[in-house]
Amino acid sequence: MAIQKLSDFIRANAEPILERWEQFAKHFPSARHLNRTTLRDHARGILQAVADDLDRPETSLERKEKSKSHGPSSDVDTEAEKHGISRMSVGFSLKETMAEFRYMRASVLHLWTKSNPTAMQSCSKDITRFNEAIDQALTESIDRFSLDNEQHTRLFDTVLSSSPDFTAIFDVEGRIIYANRTMTNWYKKPLSEMVGKNLFDLGISNAPEYQKQLQQAVDGKTLYREEISYTAPSGENLIFEFSLIPVVNAEGAVDAVAVTGSDITERKKKEETLNRSANYDVLTGLPNRGLFLDQLKREVKRSARNRLRMALFFLDLDDFKDVNDRLGHAAGDELLQQVSRRISACVRDMDTVARLGGDEFMVIITEIKKQASVDILAREILNELAKPFSILGEKVQISGSIGITLFPQDATVPDDLIKNADQAMYSAKEEGKNRYRYFTESMQQAAENRMRLIDDLRVALKKKQLRVYYQPIVELATGRIVKAEALVRWQHPVRGFINPAEFVPLAEETGMIVEIGDWVFRQAAQQVKRVRELHDPHFQVSLNKSPVQFRKESTLYTTWIDYLRELNLSGDSIVIEITERLLTDAGPLIDEKLNAFHTAGIQLSLDDFGTGSSSIANLKKFHIDILKIDKCFCQDATLDSDEVTLSKAIIVMAHMLGIKVTAEGVETVEQKDWLKSAGCDNAQGFVISKPVSSRAFEKLLNMGKAQRQGKVMAAQETDDYPDQSGEFSAHVFNSQEPSSAKLDVPVHRRRKVRPSGKQA
Repeated sequence: MAIQKLSDFIRANAEPILERWEQFAKHFPSARHLNRTTLRDHARGILQAVADDLDRPETSLERKEKSKSHGPSSDVDTEAEKHGISRMSVGFSLKETMAEFRYMRASVLHLWTKSNPTAMQSCSKDITRFNEAIDQALTESIDRFSLDNEQHTRLFDTVLSSSPDFTAIFDVEGRIIYANRTMTNWYKKPLSEMVGKNLFDLGISNAPEYQKQLQQAVDGKTLYREEISYTAPSGENLIFEFSLIPVVNAEGAVDAVAVTGSDITERKKKEETLNRSANYDVLTGLPNRGLFLDQLKREVKRSARNRLRMALFFLDLDDFKDVNDRLGHAAGDELLQQVSRRISACVRDMDTVARLGGDEFMVIITEIKKQASVDILAREILNELAKPFSILGEKVQISGSIGITLFPQDATVPDDLIKNADQAMYSAKEEGKNRYRYFTESMQQAAENRMRLIDDLRVALKKKQLRVYYQPIVELATGRIVKAEALVRWQHPVRGFINPAEFVPLAEETGMIVEIGDWVFRQAAQQVKRVRELHDPHFQVSLNKSPVQFRKESTLYTTWIDYLRELNLSGDSIVIEITERLLTDAGPLIDEKLNAFHTAGIQLSLDDFGTGSSSIANLKKFHIDILKIDKCFCQDATLDSDEVTLSKAIIVMAHMLGIKVTAEGVETVEQKDWLKSAGCDNAQGFVISKPVSSRAFEKLLNMGKAQRQGKVMAAQETDDYPDQSGEFSAHVFNSQEPSSAKLDVPVHRRRKVRPSGKQA
């Protein structure tokens, strides 16, 4: 039987040969994820090229070159070269690629000789040429595999070397296999001196910690990330973020660990800065409101879990605003910083001191064993705050008020604890400042009443519960009523008339004073228009204008001026009463409004003069027209007292500056007489009349025409304040009402003795 040519056999049996190739390649670890097409990649073409080479005539020169594995040169990749490229790209090792060709050689010869038993003896030439062709294909494939692998290695090394991050590969014993340029530059060693060395050999200070992380990556066979601190040779403290990636072989064992490390020192600094700005007060460095609330919640939970007691201090500085106003905000900031240090020095490390904002501080005292320790700490803090502060070269004296609430006696919820401490702190301030007070149930009741009153006040104007009352101001030289002070009163539907001292501060606190003040102004403007038309063309009504109105209003003051024009009233029909405190706090906005009133002809009256710190320069700067001597100078005065002397000095000074003087709180004829003799221009007080309704005031004006001097006037009035029994009374100089009658809280439908002087 004729022997089948080897080339023809290869072409005819390509499929069985490829099947054997595929089954063999399948067992390589790198090939387990490959499909059939990829496994047979370029193998059919290699077989075809080998068969074609066997059929092609061969010169002696070609035979000589082929014996050296040198095939014909070509610009086009051969199938064997393509195979080498493919195998390198899918992760075959060089050993695995060479094994494929050895198996192809063995498979072809085994199948051929099996079908042609005598082929080995009779076709030695074909076998030789076949082996040369296989060797040539193997050489082409391996050369291209190595070339591409080398190129990939260079690219890999270039990429890693250009990275600013540390990159290294360690064997499972912790010895360096590879290190990129960043790492070699860092240690100032060439790669050749680092390979085979471990971290201890390199003298790394954190070597034990690094070695531990490496071992964890090897043992866990999973990605491991860790931030590690490192002290550089320069002494600088650095922070690195390392990723350790174990290289696991096909058998599941770890061959090596790839490590990348990034210097995250700057990032951590920025994170720390952001964290501090989000959680700490920039000025004092203390925990801010957010961090304090988190800490309070944690301490409440911990105290409840461990059955511990804790205390919460709410501390507010007394008269801090005075320091700010007198010395400036830089001084205020310095004071707050020193205060924070003094408070912090009083408490334990386990306690928390926080700044809520402004001049408010909170202190969390944990693990209280004896309540006496709370008292001791509160007194210590107050004593420290009472010591002089050196601020920008000046001695500053302040104090503090502390409210204290206890967990769990008073409350078990953080929000309730804060409210309790806040209420106790305000109680300490109301009792005279520079003291501490514990929260009590009565404070809670007072706070609830206060909130109800605020809610009622919000609808009082809309429901027409507010009234404007007028207290006459007489000219001492003639006894005539020439002015009146407009005062707001609240007729509550349940509680009756509410003391202005109770609701006016709430209106200021909530901002409702702006709307209420505007309504009072319009009521007063209508009243003065009526009085000017019927009684006195020069009559004036004065109105108290809260500092809050000056600060919160934008252009409302211009609408007041426009409203006066609308009523055909001149500016001098209205007097705006302001406080000395407003002048000391004055800024561009307040200056603008005061100048606008002056330009419009509206007069300015400085209220409670003598009790504040107003300067003569301010009297001229702000064009003050009237000084109102505080009632304390009248009520405590005797003919030879210091109060009388001071009052006379104020009157003389004011007249020299062209300013008129009004005395308020005049209760007796004797007080009226010495004020008149001292040259005081005007007076108001209960010896003249208490505040009355607009109807009662007009009756006073009518009756005053005939009874201006020394007579008691009486008339029926059903809506007067506070006499709801139908009686009305007013006094002109010859009637006295004792100064001990100071209750300013009238009871609905009950007759009450009114205090002297004007009310808020």
